[in-house]
Amino acid sequence: MTKLIPIFINGGKWIQLSQLSKEQSLKLKTWLPVSCLKKIMFQGSEFSDCLDFETYEYWFRTHQVSEQKQALLDF
Repeated sequence: MTKLIPIFINGGKWIQLSQLSKEQSLKLKTWLPVSCLKKIMFQGSEFSDCLDFETYEYWFRTHQVSEQKQALLDF
């Protein structure tokens, strides 16, 4: 699984769910409360489906660990 690099907007670090693969995006959406996704305006453009990078990074680490455990069990 490839980890996204955050985008810096208004002093915060963000990712957009649309940058993820469909599979990753669906897994993350089912894990997140809907209220975590934000719309951010930057230089006249609206970025939808944004998530703060810290939350994404936590999900990425925990999801990656659980996938590795599952791979070991499958072996």
